[in-house]
Order: sequence, then structure tokens, then C-alpha cells
Amino acid sequence: MNELVGDADRSSVYESFDLAEAQADDRNLAVAQVVNAAQTQSLFADFKVVVARNVDVTPLNAEPLVAYLRAPVERCHLIITAAGRIPKALNDALKKAGTAIFETTPPSKRRELVEWYKAKFIEAGLKIDAIALEEVVDWLGQDSARLPGLLDVLASTYGQKQRLTYEDVSPFLGQAGHVQPWDLTDAVDGGDAATALFMLRRMLRSGEFHPFQVMSIMHNHYTKVLRLDGSGAGDPVQAMALIGSRSDYQGRKYLELSRALGSKKVFDAVQLLARADRALRGGTGLESELVLEVLIARLSRLLPTRPKRPAFRKGAGSTSRR
Repeated sequence: MNELVGDADRSSVYESFDLAEAQADDRNLAVAQVVNAAQTQSLFADFKVVVARNVDVTPLNAEPLVAYLRAPVERCHLIITAAGRIPKALNDALKKAGTAIFETTPPSKRRELVEWYKAKFIEAGLKIDAIALEEVVDWLGQDSARLPGLLDVLASTYGQKQRLTYEDVSPFLGQAGHVQPWDLTDAVDGGDAATALFMLRRMLRSGEFHPFQVMSIMHNHYTKVLRLDGSGAGDPVQAMALIGSRSDYQGRKYLELSRALGSKKVFDAVQLLARADRALRGGTGLESELVLEVLIARLSRLLPTRPKRPAFRKGAGSTSRR
């Protein structure tokens, strides 16, 4: 992506759309926005880079993209990614348009797999020792779709200066079915208190998350929201810079969350976190699990319940057209 953008102003030539993030009723509009972006010339450069992520999500009407690919704009690099099977009509249109196809799934051989994961950590600006890296490889294996979320959580928790050890990484890893930090935060952001409390209890009662680790997860989550509140960030690229993330998905996610909450509810969330932190440190004498249950329930009520997002599937592929 960086090679395509080059020295140009990223905010003026680059646009990204995640179709998995759009609700089913809004995906037709999202596809139309992708096509419109590809057909609209940049005011400050003679090319555009447009990314359409997760075109395999269902239901999806890919016809506008199919129609665009019959006569694609030469000055636009259109990149399409998918974690699973691309709709047949779109796949046929891509082949006819002469697209370049790149497989981004991890290699199958163990040594190559370790090197692939090591490269992804380096790209994210993270340092990790050999033992911790082996543990990540064992945990994720070929399931690369979960890696971006893990990298973001590790960067939020430890920053980019510390070399991560097994002790740093292991709290965020587990067996199949193990609850991950984003399972909790996504439920809270969706206003789904019941699911959020269920995830919290699994995290605590499994013994793999200490109450203060849960507090750290929630604190880092809302710190990103707080950085965007009143910042004037108008797009995911600006949001990424403010929250210290290299993920377009994270930039868009936190920008939308900040706007949905508004300044008052962001302040309320910070107040709730501060009270819970004091309570965990002995301020009320309540048990840690109860303190966190109250916190999670109240944070979940800040936003109305939203429909669950579709799951991300294994593997990834991408196509590019200039």
C-alpha cells in the first residue's frame, strides 16, 4: 500500500472501505461509495488508491463493482481483499480485467511461517523475542485473520519500545474458544451488556486474566476514544495517527465510536473507569469481579444495542488494478 501511495499526500489519494463493517442494509451504499471513489479524481495528484476490504462478506450485491471492472479507470489502483470466496460474478470480472492476484495467507512450512509472523510484528513496529514469537505461531497457525487484532492489543498494552516476552504475550493467547480482549470491547461498544458480562466472566474465571489486566484493556480502549474526542479528525487516516495505530480498520472503528459516544459520554466512560480503578484498589471493599461487572454493565449502556457484525473468515487474498 505504501509503495502505491509513495510520496503523495495519503489523505488526498487514499480511501479505504471495509464492507464487513457495514450493516447488511448499508452494504449496497458502501459498494457504491467504493465505485464512486475509484471514479473520482484526486484534486492533488494524478492517481488514486482505493481499497475495498472483505468483498466476500454476505449478503453483498457486487454488481456495481462488476460493472466498474468492465471499464476500470486507468488512474486508479483498485485493491480488493477477501478472507474467503469472492462472489463468482466479481471473480470473473476481475479475471477479465486482467488483475494482479496476491495470496496473503501464511506459508505452510514451519520455518517460513515463523518468518512470516516475524515480518508482521516488524511491520507493526513491535519487538518480540523468539520464544514469544513461537508461542504466537503455535496459537494462530494459519489463522492470520486474528493477527491484526492481536498486534493492536499488544501495541496498546506495551507500546513499541519494549521487547515482548512470553510473559507479556501469553495473557492474550489461549486455546480454541478462549475469549480475546476484543470480544469484550466489541460487545461493550455494541451496547450488548449480556454478552459483555458473559465474556468478562469467562476471562476472569478462566484464571488467564487478572482484574487489573481487564482494567488495562478497557483503559487503553477508551484512551483511544478520548484522543479522538474534539480532535477534529475527519477520516480514518487522521484517526490512525492520533491513536497510534497502523490499522485502517482501527482508525475507522475508533472514529465511529468517538462520534457515536460524543464528548459527554466519553467523559462519563472516563469517570466510570476512574471509579472502578479506585474500587479495585480497595476503595470500596467489593470483590474485584463485582466491581468489573458493574463497570462493564454501565459502559455497555452508553450506546444502544447494535446488530452483531459478521465474523471474519480464515485466509486472505487481494487483487489490484491500475
